[in-house]
Amino acid sequence: MSNDKLRAQLIAAATEIQKLAGQTTQRFVFAESCTSGLAAASVGSQPGISRFFCGSHVTYRDDSKFQWLDVKQHDLNTVGPVSSAVSKQMAEGALLRTPEAQLAVSITGHLGPDAPEGLDGVIFLGVAVRLADRTAVVSHRKVLPTASRGDRQQLATLELLATLRRVLQLVRATEAVCLESESYAVIGDAQIETLLSGSFNPVHIGHFQMAEYVRKVLSKKVHFEISVENVDKSELDQAECLERALAICLMYDIVLTRAKTFRQKARIFGKSCFVVGADTIGRIAESKYYLDSKDRDQAFRELLELEVCFLVFGRTMDDSFSTSSADQLHYTRLEDMDLPESLLQLCTSVDEDLFRQDVSSRDLR
Repeated sequence: MSNDKLRAQLIAAATEIQKLAGQTTQRFVFAESCTSGLAAASVGSQPGISRFFCGSHVTYRDDSKFQWLDVKQHDLNTVGPVSSAVSKQMAEGALLRTPEAQLAVSITGHLGPDAPEGLDGVIFLGVAVRLADRTAVVSHRKVLPTASRGDRQQLATLELLATLRRVLQLVRATEAVCLESESYAVIGDAQIETLLSGSFNPVHIGHFQMAEYVRKVLSKKVHFEISVENVDKSELDQAECLERALAICLMYDIVLTRAKTFRQKARIFGKSCFVVGADTIGRIAESKYYLDSKDRDQAFRELLELEVCFLVFGRTMDDSFSTSSADQLHYTRLEDMDLPESLLQLCTSVDEDLFRQDVSSRDLR
């Protein structure tokens, strides 16, 4: 890729960030290591960006990370400066030292040459978001393609700006859906094929493995879907919604909705496949969620007409569909469940030999 093309991409990314920052009124700060201030220079080239851009902590050496951002010396010595732990601490440190900022994005990486084994081109991006009474912090690992050091520095900067752009999009989406100015919002690809629906409180390895199974085995792209409203739980406020989605959005596209039921979700997305656990499909069949048996049957007919399907993963759960290890649990497949035939015809089961993961969000809370 030519330097001219990379420079043009940096300008385009900075222009979009200014637009998104204006829409969300979010002030942000950077903590840069391997990009050495290039992200700040790119964003700072935009006229009027000072309304939102607070600055950048360029902490190129370990001692600067320790002295300026309070990155733990122990982590710098053990896991090393190019790590998830350090990228998180850099972002959180920058945010804590910039009271007027609502979010911070950090980057640390090895651009080469002579990088340690296994770390050539590896970067870690950290994000810290200030919530009402806490700070949400996440990180994401990426590997840059083989290129010159100068090109890699620009590519790393593009990744940093893309991460900021994604978080600003998420802030805008959560505000729109939680404050009911929009019934749903998409962060990422507008074309939706498959939705992994859940409360993700918290998201865990089982969710990500389910998404990867669908991507690799079925060759379909997965959107995680979080509903602000739920038939069994209290409504999410913007901070809760943002925190849950932040843990997902750096890796996967997300849909935020106000759709309490799968009937409502299907009316929004039409022909689509919902990825669910056996516990969820069991609750879909329960009559308490419908006006009466006729309403339940009509709901299943409507899903069929909309060409909706369910990909059902087995779950370790009890007879009331609880997945907490505090209960008497047994592994349950779709084939083990007594479900209405009209619902079963919408469902496809995932074989236990191909996928099984017993982790539960309830046990992680």
